[in-house]
Amino acid sequence: MKNQFIQLLALFIVLFTSCSKNERNTAAETDGSVNVKIGGVSFSDEGTDPQLKLSTNKSLINKISGIQESIVPFNSELSVLATLTQEPSTSSNALRASTGLRLATTPVSLGTGAKYAIAVYNAAGNYIKDTGILTYTASGTNWNLSLPAGSYTFVAVAVANGQTFPSVNFNQALANITFNVTGADTDLLWKKLPVTVLANQTLTVNLVLSHLFTQVQATLESTSANVVGNITSMTSSTVFPNYGTASVKLTDGLFTQGSTSTARNVSFSGTGLAWTSNAALIITEGTTTGKVNFGTVSLNSTQNGVRSGTIDLSNLSLQKGVKYSLKLRLVPKGAIDVPTSNYYWSSANLMGTSPITIASAQYIKGSVYGGNGSATYCEGALGTGWRTATQTEYQSLISMGIARGSYNGQTGWFLGTSTVPTANKDNYMFLPDNDFVRSSSGSNNIPTGALGVYWASSTVQGNSKPALILTATGVSIVDVHQNNQIGIRCVKSK
Repeated sequence: MKNQFIQLLALFIVLFTSCSKNERNTAAETDGSVNVKIGGVSFSDEGTDPQLKLSTNKSLINKISGIQESIVPFNSELSVLATLTQEPSTSSNALRASTGLRLATTPVSLGTGAKYAIAVYNAAGNYIKDTGILTYTASGTNWNLSLPAGSYTFVAVAVANGQTFPSVNFNQALANITFNVTGADTDLLWKKLPVTVLANQTLTVNLVLSHLFTQVQATLESTSANVVGNITSMTSSTVFPNYGTASVKLTDGLFTQGSTSTARNVSFSGTGLAWTSNAALIITEGTTTGKVNFGTVSLNSTQNGVRSGTIDLSNLSLQKGVKYSLKLRLVPKGAIDVPTSNYYWSSANLMGTSPITIASAQYIKGSVYGGNGSATYCEGALGTGWRTATQTEYQSLISMGIARGSYNGQTGWFLGTSTVPTANKDNYMFLPDNDFVRSSSGSNNIPTGALGVYWASSTVQGNSKPALILTATGVSIVDVHQNNQIGIRCVKSK
């Protein structure tokens, strides 16, 4: 009997050990390993475009995805060319609509000393575990954990170095978690990523965090020390709106702004022709009409002495979580500033009869004039120092390159570039094909094949003077009779 008991006990131990081993093997075989790391930080464009709709603008001169341009007044003599760029500026509406992608800037490293935490939730959104608050170092800190095979959601929250990490209760259903942040300087970062864990496999999860708040950085440039002047001081620059708090939903990163919206001060520094602002963070809901205002900007030019003015950009829409670059360039009224050119070119062709003015945009054909009056038309329309462009001045642009293309549907030639620009078109001179009129008297009539003609001298040489001829294949300068009726583009030395 005793022997039977011993045999039964031995059998039980063997069976129990075998079952326990099988259970341990089964558990191990259904787990997977996950290695989580912070892969960087970027700005997302949230599937939206910037909108620069300025109530004080002279004209909206270019609009493409991610870039908008306009002209606003500075004082009675100068204008500001304002360009708002959303990064990345090459984003495509068609791409976003067809793929649903949230395009973003190139990731940069999370700053050393930043505080962050990562939490994981199961397929039902129930809490599994979190890291607690960690401090990021240059070498990075990975989170390694084992999870049963299945679907999970990883969510990360971070704040900039020196900022207070928000109070977040991760230990509850993901859909129920909200938390509060005070001030845009917190620079709140967030990321959610669905992850599928497979048994007996190691998965590396790379979390690229997104800024939830909006960044605006501005540059102000004078385009000539002689005509416009060096920038000597700037005061009271602000961007609006900027709310004091945000209530954030952990499950999707969406936030509701709170407290009162006040203007955010923006500080500038620089010398000479270029000043740059700090990168200002703001909390905005993306719908309130915004403004960027510059108080008094003081200039000192060789030609015109000391003067000052203000810059007000109103009706500006700034979207959530987007990085904006605002570039402002001071130029004489009615001018564009072609890169590397020693001259200001008028922003469009002369048009009308007395009083003669300039067209509102480069792609407008303008009017045509005989050669005798062209010497005085520019100064009358634009002011002292403006004149009809000369053969030499045109040639200075042609030598930098020419490209035939269209601007707002009007065909013509871009001067100063060898490729048709797709952005910042008013960094170059565009001459549209125009409705010139051939004279019926005298020699030196306009060549056959011309599609557009512009005077290229302010003085008459006998009965003729140089003219810029646009054809379908090129740009040339030839003498034509002064009685021909052709276009005028004005120029002014820097």
